[in-house]
Amino acid sequence: MGRIDSVVFIISAVICFGFVIWGFIDNKGLGAVASAALNWTINYTGWMYMGGVFFFVLFCFYMAFSKYGKVKLGKPEDKPEYSTFSWFAMLFGCGMGVGLIFWSVAEPMYHFMSGPTYAGAHGSTQAAEWSMAIAFFHWGLSAWAVFVVIGIVMGIIMFKKGLPALMSTCLYPILGDRVYGPIGKLVDIVTLVATFFGMCTTIGLGTMQLASGVNFNYGVPLGNGLNIVLLAIVTICYLCSACLPIDKGIKLGSDISMIACLALMAFLFIVGPTKYILDNFVNATGIYLQNIVQMSLWTDPVEKTGWLGGWTIFYWAWWIAWAPFVGMFIAKISKGRTIKEFVLAALIAPTIFDMIFMNIFGTAGLSMELTEATKGVLWTAIQNDLSSAIYVLFSQYPLIGLVAPILLFVCFTFFVVSADSCTIVLGMLSSGGNDEPKISLKLLWGVAMGVSAGVLMNMGGLGALQTASIVGAFPFTIVMFFICYTTVKMLKSDFADEVNAPAKLLPVAGAKENTAV
Repeated sequence: MGRIDSVVFIISAVICFGFVIWGFIDNKGLGAVASAALNWTINYTGWMYMGGVFFFVLFCFYMAFSKYGKVKLGKPEDKPEYSTFSWFAMLFGCGMGVGLIFWSVAEPMYHFMSGPTYAGAHGSTQAAEWSMAIAFFHWGLSAWAVFVVIGIVMGIIMFKKGLPALMSTCLYPILGDRVYGPIGKLVDIVTLVATFFGMCTTIGLGTMQLASGVNFNYGVPLGNGLNIVLLAIVTICYLCSACLPIDKGIKLGSDISMIACLALMAFLFIVGPTKYILDNFVNATGIYLQNIVQMSLWTDPVEKTGWLGGWTIFYWAWWIAWAPFVGMFIAKISKGRTIKEFVLAALIAPTIFDMIFMNIFGTAGLSMELTEATKGVLWTAIQNDLSSAIYVLFSQYPLIGLVAPILLFVCFTFFVVSADSCTIVLGMLSSGGNDEPKISLKLLWGVAMGVSAGVLMNMGGLGALQTASIVGAFPFTIVMFFICYTTVKMLKSDFADEVNAPAKLLPVAGAKENTAV
């Protein structure tokens, strides 16, 4: 397996593989312990998730528009390695992908029918208007800010300082040489375990999405048999992709997925309730922007309905668990971009795209529920099998025989891209920061993720997957606060010449070229 960090690899493997073995031996016992851990995490640390993610959003904008924004992630002469389209496609496929497809129709419906107290009475007009804004909130700035915080520091570590791509290395300004000792190893272990369980959640959701599609379109009965077959197929595919260079694996898959995804969006926009889609986008955007602070800091302290634990806290924990691998990966493909370019491209652009995607699919679903002729059809399907929502929606429109295979293909390719990129990062984390980990090491982690996702699904489907993300992300949340501090400290102390360099002005019209400042 090439060079590995034996301490990080062995302890992380014991934790992750031990979980799998425990699940096989005593599935109910593991479920009980996981449930208790989940309740403790939500009850006692929910405030930290809510306040912390809002802080990360503010931090990203500060980094972009402060004097640090002009610092390049790389040497002054470095140029971006990928075209804007390919870079964005990889960014989206790695950062959201199959999860957005899984929730795009069902989530707004849930917020409409059983949303938070601040959104009004369930099923009301107010709840319908808030439902899309809440979905924007969960998939917008807050989500991408978590990834960008890690992306900035990893870009500095890898391309400016030439250090190993490890979370422990990012803490060198405050830990010094102790990053090579037990504290640093602990940070790397926490990072690896959080990443592992965060990706297991995605693999489980992706398998459920594919299974529902196969069942809905081709009549194959749902059950563990179908899940195992699909999980095995997808695992084999992302392991094969992991054996290829990024240009031939992740990049190619991301480009194809993005093209197919854009085609589906255009199709639904045209054949769906176009005017309502446009109206709802503008309206929901206004609600989102006006209330982002309230939604970010609402902890439900009085009624304690439990809604936060199932939605916002779950999402924030899921994004934080994803942050090491998404942050590392987007940093790896962003060499040559300034911090300002990186933040605006990796924070604003994906947020807008997610909002457009969620609005087209989600608004089409809301329209079905608000139309008397189809009222209850989609909501009933969601309650029976959440992952079937998108297929039930498309069945109401023409060309379902053509659209269904494309939809399955998009789910499949986004699934493979996310899992492939995660195997790279798990390999980096367990090999001392080697940015080109051995294929055998990536394959080992890839197999472990697939098996663990199967165990989680067998434990209780979506609930068990949510539990793994929330509990696994808690320790890494604390690490992220320290990373924000060390990012600024490194830029201020190690790259003061770039930070304090005067901005270059464009030549004045009519002036000689050599007079430009």
